[in-house]
Amino acid sequence: MLITRTWRAYRGAWRRAAELSTYIDEQATELDRLAGLLNEHGFELEHTAADLAPKLQLMSAFLSRPLVAATIPWLIRRTLGRPYRRR
Repeated sequence: MLITRTWRAYRGAWRRAAELSTYIDEQATELDRLAGLLNEHGFELEHTAADLAPKLQLMSAFLSRPLVAATIPWLIRRTLGRPYRRR
């Protein structure tokens, strides 16, 4: 009985290790692909980030106000034409 449980636990751990190894290999491949894209388009991204950073900073300062943050769901409902849910 003990040998069977030990063998099953070993097989389960081996299977999880194999799945994890496969997942890590897929993620490494994806990161390699993204790194290649970043190297290819890095100069363009750098200038895009330089252009967007002030705009994003302004938006974050505006959205950090509590009244604005509370109003956004209401604005979304109104623009999409969805009334409040009736309870």
